Amino acid sequence: MDISTLLAAIPAQFTLYPALLIIACKIVTIFVRPPASTSRWAKLFALVNTLALNIGWATNRLQIDRTGIMVPREQAAAAHAALRSAGVEQDF
Repeated sequence: MDISTLLAAIPAQFTLYPALLIIACKIVTIFVRPPASTSRWAKLFALVNTLALNIGWATNRLQIDRTGIMVPREQAAAAHAALRSAGVEQDF
């Protein structure tokens, strides 16, 4: 079951509440920095992140135990090469 099927199953008079929950979770993920994976808050943050629909292309740049190093697109190849030469694992 995908998220659109689940949301479509909610009666029309109650659709405001899931929408507000999704928006509130999204706001939390915008303003709260992800905790370390060893933190007691990590599982709660992961749940809030999922409820905020931060999946697929909408995944946040900052995640639990990850960094979001941004480089200009024209320097991406050099950044990838620097990461490879430093022995950094990449999953993108």
